[in-house]
Amino acid sequence: MYIGVIADNIADRKQLERLLGRANSALCAETGTLYVEAFGDSQSLLRAPMKYELVIIDITLTEDHGRSIVEQLRSIHIPGQIAVCHPEGTPFSYQDAIDGLLSMQKPVLTAPLHQMIREAHKYHLQTSVPTIEIRAESETHYVPVEKILYAKSQSHLVDVHLDDGTVLSMLGEIDDFYHWVDNYPEFFFAKKDTVLNQNHVLSHTKKEYRLANGEVITLSRLKGFLPF
Repeated sequence: MYIGVIADNIADRKQLERLLGRANSALCAETGTLYVEAFGDSQSLLRAPMKYELVIIDITLTEDHGRSIVEQLRSIHIPGQIAVCHPEGTPFSYQDAIDGLLSMQKPVLTAPLHQMIREAHKYHLQTSVPTIEIRAESETHYVPVEKILYAKSQSHLVDVHLDDGTVLSMLGEIDDFYHWVDNYPEFFFAKKDTVLNQNHVLSHTKKEYRLANGEVITLSRLKGFLPF
């Protein structure tokens, strides 16, 4: 099990590392070995956040900075759970505003920490879904396969359309995108520049595919791909 820690106070960071080291000895039979990586800032962890089943955030500078880290992790659909530490007797003011966010009171005690690790591991096993890495010019997104409607090439980019209306621009060609998804049989070339997820197709004719969200993919007059 992989755990990422972001703590800007070095004493707090070392204390969490010690507690998690002890948790590894106590819980490894249940959760597997605990691999802990601790960072003093969010940018280091955000280089590869998708491997963590639990991210623990202990930011003492400003509440807004902690919220920013949470929002960044949420925006890339991190599959693990996120826990935020807060001082004893101080409510964490935005814990209820973000669905599924955990909080942990400081000083961190052994029993609550161990229970959180157990629950995070169980949650990860129950909810883990395949994701696709989409690399844009300035950031990388990890998107659940089921959320992708279709991808269409646009010059030197590929626009990946999601079911919530988001469009992510991926560096590369349409063949590069298909390489990432060709292990999933629901994806196919609807036409030369478009890869479509057939699970989002409501109906089709020789001229077009109509998607469940109302969009229409118009086919070439010469040839259409109808894999159904």
